[in-house]
Amino acid sequence: MRPSPTESATSFSENTVRRGNDGNWWITRNYNGVQRWVRHTSPTTNINPVQQSVQTQVNPSPNITNKENMSKVKTITKRTTQEVRNIETSLINKEEVFKMLALAESTGLPCLLIGEPGVAKTKTVLEYAKAWLNKDGKMTAQDFANKIYILETDEGTKASEVKGIPDLSKLFTENKYELNTPIADAEIVIINEVDKASSAIRNAMLGVMNERFLFNGKHKIPCKWKLFIATCNEIPKDETNSPFWDRFMLKMTVNRVSAGELVKYYNKGARNYREKFTIGIPSGAEIEQVEIPVNKLEKYLEVGYKGSSDRTLTFVPRLAKAVSYIWDISVDKALVKTAQIMISQSAGSELQNKLMSPEVKAVMSKVEMLHSYTTNEQLELSIADIESLVNTYVSRGIMDETQVEEIEISMQYILSTHPARKDYQSSEEFDALMEAETNM
Repeated sequence: MRPSPTESATSFSENTVRRGNDGNWWITRNYNGVQRWVRHTSPTTNINPVQQSVQTQVNPSPNITNKENMSKVKTITKRTTQEVRNIETSLINKEEVFKMLALAESTGLPCLLIGEPGVAKTKTVLEYAKAWLNKDGKMTAQDFANKIYILETDEGTKASEVKGIPDLSKLFTENKYELNTPIADAEIVIINEVDKASSAIRNAMLGVMNERFLFNGKHKIPCKWKLFIATCNEIPKDETNSPFWDRFMLKMTVNRVSAGELVKYYNKGARNYREKFTIGIPSGAEIEQVEIPVNKLEKYLEVGYKGSSDRTLTFVPRLAKAVSYIWDISVDKALVKTAQIMISQSAGSELQNKLMSPEVKAVMSKVEMLHSYTTNEQLELSIADIESLVNTYVSRGIMDETQVEEIEISMQYILSTHPARKDYQSSEEFDALMEAETNM
């Protein structure tokens, strides 16, 4: 049994004090939108008896700032300092691709988009690039021309397209040998049809991708890219184990839009269709705030060790933290998603079975169902049911404290933005309401 109170911290307003299972007093604290039990060190004489009496009532409005502009972002990282990408697109069913590009930006890892011709791989990247370039609302046509480098490769593309060409003007007028290297100056690099690139081009790209230097003879030119994306129709079967493809830590297959989605597209205006996304980009410091227990990483290795290089595996913790942040999912689900990205869909399913017992899956399913309820009464009944299950599984040793905390985080996020909670505008109003009900 965990030392803190049996009830979930999400079921109380902030600063509620209760006695824990260890006999000590515990108090609810809100850390960046996540309600947690913290051991209370103040004298017990200062405890408000009203706070002790509060049962399954959730603080519906944790300290989340800029709520209207922070969709698709984990509650724990909703800060005014966090960067966001406001994407406006005419493409349909590309939200997952935009999230993958956000993951590439936040982690600084090269990304490979795989898909047959016509699935809008390059168009999706360009839409994201526009949002990136316009993050301050001041993008110009010159920015788009100077800060993006696009290379369309085929069998005849020369390595000089990557390595650069001599600046003949300076050579003639100043007798200086300098290279024009647009790929090194670009902040967004897009390499299309990379599967058709020659070995010379690929070798030149490796330095740009990994060391962020362009090597050309004696020249070692630093690269400025913030987003490196390559596209291809497929990875050639005879190159599956090539070290070149292993350098793309992030790989995603971009599928065709289904017939059903196309019907929705037609109903929404077809080529006049527009959709907007706001995706948060976590900083390095924000990513590191997410904690992943070592025992969960051990489960990942049980699934992914044989199919991944040592180099790839060193990126797993940081990548999973960023995935948790951008996809707005728990650590367990983030590890599963990471396995899907870095290994395969089947590896993700195998890891999910290792990380989540049937009991945990059942509880998480009930947590996800909170989205579907329309009244506060329905929510309260469901919360009570979830807490009863959690308490039962904890007492039986089926569920550990980390899993309980992940469930609490998921509940807190869902309830903090749930329409049925909109009547409570602030934690102070919520506390006042509870005090009034207690005094009746």
